[in-house]
Amino acid sequence: MIPREKIEEVRERVSIVEVVSGYVPLTKRGQNHVGLCPFHSEKTPSFTVNEDKKLFHCFGCQASGNVVTFLMRHEGMEFPEAIRTLARRYNITIVEEKRAGKGAWELVTGVNSAAADFFTGELKAPGGVKARSYLEKRGFSLTGEIAESFRLGYAPDRWDALTGYLKAKGFDLAFAEKAGLVLKKQRGGYYDRFRGRIVFPITDARGNVVAFGGRTIVGAEPKYLNSPESPVFKKADTLFGMYQAKQNITKQGSALVVEGYFDLMAMHRDGFTNAVATMGTALTEGHIARLRGYAGCVYTLFDSDEAGKKAALRGLRLFLNEDVPSRVVLLPQGTDPDEFLGKSGPDAMKRLLKESTALMDFYLEELSNRFDLQTARGKAEYLDEVIEYLAMIKNVAERGHYSSHVATALGIEVKALYDVLNTESKQTDRASFLRTAIPAGTSRLAESTILRVILKHPELLTNEVLDCLGRFQDTFLKRVAKAVGATSGGGRFEPSDVVDSAEDEEVKSWIAGELLKQDDGFIESPEKMLEDCIEKVLNAGKPRETTRRLIKRLEESGLGEVAREIKTKLGSSSSSGSGRE
Repeated sequence: MIPREKIEEVRERVSIVEVVSGYVPLTKRGQNHVGLCPFHSEKTPSFTVNEDKKLFHCFGCQASGNVVTFLMRHEGMEFPEAIRTLARRYNITIVEEKRAGKGAWELVTGVNSAAADFFTGELKAPGGVKARSYLEKRGFSLTGEIAESFRLGYAPDRWDALTGYLKAKGFDLAFAEKAGLVLKKQRGGYYDRFRGRIVFPITDARGNVVAFGGRTIVGAEPKYLNSPESPVFKKADTLFGMYQAKQNITKQGSALVVEGYFDLMAMHRDGFTNAVATMGTALTEGHIARLRGYAGCVYTLFDSDEAGKKAALRGLRLFLNEDVPSRVVLLPQGTDPDEFLGKSGPDAMKRLLKESTALMDFYLEELSNRFDLQTARGKAEYLDEVIEYLAMIKNVAERGHYSSHVATALGIEVKALYDVLNTESKQTDRASFLRTAIPAGTSRLAESTILRVILKHPELLTNEVLDCLGRFQDTFLKRVAKAVGATSGGGRFEPSDVVDSAEDEEVKSWIAGELLKQDDGFIESPEKMLEDCIEKVLNAGKPRETTRRLIKRLEESGLGEVAREIKTKLGSSSSSGSGRE
């Protein structure tokens, strides 16, 4: 176990700007360094790093944290591994403390690694002849680079082959069961899950074996069998081949996504080493999040039949949500990547990739085929479906491009489409702004301002302020206040510690964003602002001069629309005779 003081030493001594610069080109801007976010696709830099506060925050996707969490997120490391990696880089010696036993993660990955060694050995042994023959027919020699890189193996067609091996090695079979390698018998004992199958070890981005896939060669059902989910394996977050492909994805700036084990290995065998696979499941938000830190664009490969087209379109919302460019590659009907490469070769695959279609273009083309755009009803139905996706496009230029396309298809002016688009997104954008920037309503405004003041001026956090934090009314800001209060006890308050310790990701992101905003003159007299806002919170519901001063400061800060909204609410409250703000 890594001593707590060593963890603190790593966080204190390591330069977050230096580490992040190894992955993201950064430019100095005031007190911060900015660059393009490695966790989502963007054209305008919103990723901000601050050396003094030792924090990063993306104002686009809201990712935030310290140098350790950056490495964990970008490299797929566990916390101890990230600490050790940074310690080695900065020559920090760590003498780990002994503990009673290993954690579940280490125990499960440990038994998985032993199982992978067993399966690999069995493939090379005399009993693996049938498996070797099958692989050779599929174009994969046991002595080839692919078999070695992917650690291909074979599970003998016996009930106790792996069970006996793990017992002999001294492993607790309860953890083998947790890993999904063995199953418990009704009358006690265990038996192997994988039998008579080619075995594919599934690794995380760091190369740790987290699960297995198996293809039967004895006619058993199902044809493909995967490990169940475990403490180390979540199918919706794991991509087969990510460990082997990540460097080439970064180098080429793109990732190719296929669906199966053999499809993936065929792609790598034929030179497409930036390919990964979803193991037969639909692409998920978790998969895209894994790729986002490495790939500037994601190509998805599908059969050109109707099922393949529908599968391609299902990913549109996910890619737009994650703001990751995507392109569709349609293979000849009835073929998968493995078959296509076998029949047509790598050059034909390169042509298909070159001729690929942007996913949004593909969607619009398919949509125009579904509706009769010569009729008013057809146009209305087309617009009802497309408007939501247009509103999800974050890049202004890209949204404008597709808006023009849609307007032309409908035979209307682009301005008319923008009017509909603005109505569609106005409420969502407004709600997001009011919550994450300056919450509407003067009591909520005062609560937000108190937090902003003490985050910028931690020396002003007193017992009186802490008492006030406990009286907050706004649901979200109460969560922020609770996190601040929990971190402030027992000494000097460090706002960046809240980001490190907060378990609530939404709270963490809000605080990091406030800490890394360039000073914009909003808090000109922090002591007076704090005094006014504390008075406002403690006397909520009583109209005061404080309200007018806060509204005036909003107007001076360029937030006149929010100030007008508050005035309107105050006016309606007064006319109702409630006397409340």
